[in-house]
Amino acid sequence: MKPVSEAGAEGRRAAEKAALERVLAGQRRLKKTRPEAAAWSAERDPKLVGDLFEELVVQEGWSLDVSLGSLAAGWEGIVGSHVAEHCSPEAFEAGELTIRADSAAWATQIRLLAGPMLQAVAKAVGDGVVKDIKVVGPAATGRKGRYIVRR
Repeated sequence: MKPVSEAGAEGRRAAEKAALERVLAGQRRLKKTRPEAAAWSAERDPKLVGDLFEELVVQEGWSLDVSLGSLAAGWEGIVGSHVAEHCSPEAFEAGELTIRADSAAWATQIRLLAGPMLQAVAKAVGDGVVKDIKVVGPAATGRKGRYIVRR
């Protein structure tokens, strides 16, 4: 028969061995469920907010809307301050940008500048977004004839 101190030591060793086996089994289980971590992963690095916004715009299909919004917001920078004082983008439909001028004379001038203006717009929002420019004069006032009736 073994002395009491040896029996206690063997029991402790058995308990420690069982605890070690449980820890190792848990680690093996984790390795199976968790993919190996690479030394460097671009997906896990922090990203700039602007980059995340660009990814969201592309993912949701908002690219055209954002391009047109930047066209309206940066109109003066695209066509120049002098021209922007007399015209503004009004509508966009099927690749055609409608620009409203504040007078018939400016509408004529802008029609003459349509080619270079189309190039400047394409540079700002991307090629192929705006395919044509339509220039319209000021909205009609409803006044016809020589005399005006005032109430």
